Amino acid sequence: MYYLLIFLFLIVALLLILVVLMQRGRGDVGSAFGGMGQGVFGPGGVDTILTKATYWLGFTLMGLALLIGLFHPSRKGSLLEDEGKRPATQTQQSIPKGQTTPSSTPSEGKTP
Repeated sequence: MYYLLIFLFLIVALLLILVVLMQRGRGDVGSAFGGMGQGVFGPGGVDTILTKATYWLGFTLMGLALLIGLFHPSRKGSLLEDEGKRPATQTQQSIPKGQTTPSSTPSEGKTP
């Protein structure tokens, strides 16, 4: 079932790309950045078949992405539950014997 969902996800993604590329532009660049372009107050409420197809394909793509996440074969529970069971990793490096830590950082020294 997982591989069927992956296949459907790829098909829907490709269809969504094609539908978006086939759509006509919506006015000038000024309307995209908050200006009062011609496309802002154009014919209101008129959705073309390509716009509706974009909505449905987008919703389907999101739904398939959620289903793929739920049916992933290596999913073994919550990531948060696993996080508490892991041993803590030590990030501090040990200093070998005979060496001392530097007394000042380069930024505290001379200024150029």
